[in-house]
Amino acid sequence: MSVIDTLYGVGKGRPARRQANLFSGDVSQCVGECVERTAMNMLAHAVDYDHWILAYSGGKDSSATVTVIVTLIQLGAIPAPKTLTVMYADTRMELPPLQAAARVMMDRLRAMGISVMEVVAPMDDRFYVYMFGRGVPPPSNTFRWCTPQIKVEPMTAAIADTVGRLGGRC
Repeated sequence: MSVIDTLYGVGKGRPARRQANLFSGDVSQCVGECVERTAMNMLAHAVDYDHWILAYSGGKDSSATVTVIVTLIQLGAIPAPKTLTVMYADTRMELPPLQAAARVMMDRLRAMGISVMEVVAPMDDRFYVYMFGRGVPPPSNTFRWCTPQIKVEPMTAAIADTVGRLGGRC
């Protein structure tokens, strides 16, 4: 029985929790199977790299991703890389409770010895500077300028800088 089976109670007579999987068409995959698939993918692809960088927004998806990867490492289901860096995209626009939850998560990661970097857009590209300083209208369903500018582009630049600093194998 694998560590993941033990963690999720697979094979112990307990009913597995089911979670819909939009990608395979199989709506009856349980959480343990999804975590097992994640571990298999990490073993197939990520272990070839010495340094791992995880992009973290503080939202539910990236929080789950970081939690699963760190847990798999702690359980020994996947080997730890030489370095693990979690990069937090701080837009300065998060709701206070979400910002607080992200800070707690980052503090816990740091306490475990995981490198955490906070990535912020340059001052001239931030939300309010762009709107009030340059007169650009606020984002809408038909005019979305903010996500690439205050989250994606700064994160892409920070990842490229880190990859370069670590020798290009991340």
